[in-house]
Amino acid sequence: MTVSAEASIRSIISTYAQGVTAKDEALWSSTWSENGIWELMGNAPEGRDAVVEYWKSLMGNIAFVYQLAGEGSIEVDADGQRGTGRVPTVEFAKFGDGPGTLMLGTYHDVYVNENGRWCFGERRMKIQYMGPADLSGAVA
Repeated sequence: MTVSAEASIRSIISTYAQGVTAKDEALWSSTWSENGIWELMGNAPEGRDAVVEYWKSLMGNIAFVYQLAGEGSIEVDADGQRGTGRVPTVEFAKFGDGPGTLMLGTYHDVYVNENGRWCFGERRMKIQYMGPADLSGAVA
């Protein structure tokens, strides 16, 4: 793996988290490939437009969100056109006037080099915990 491929992939991971935290649709959607798949909470929209619509439906219910992406692991295929990774993720969210929620999970990613830029081909979230920030909820 080249340093530039790893740096570019880490950049889209960071941009994704920044887009979530800022609730910035343009920034967040810029991280996806045209045919991207996003699997989250039993849904798996396919194609950037469907992925973005699903994200908008989720973000519309959130008053506040802060996402942190961990260092994770990244591997790029020898041809430099595809890669995989695991990214531990922490997210704090507040839905309307309701209580806050903590989500701890790992994204299982596929990265693709599309038209000379790295983006998400797939992101599949495996949630280990979602519930009160005091960790009093059930662990998956």
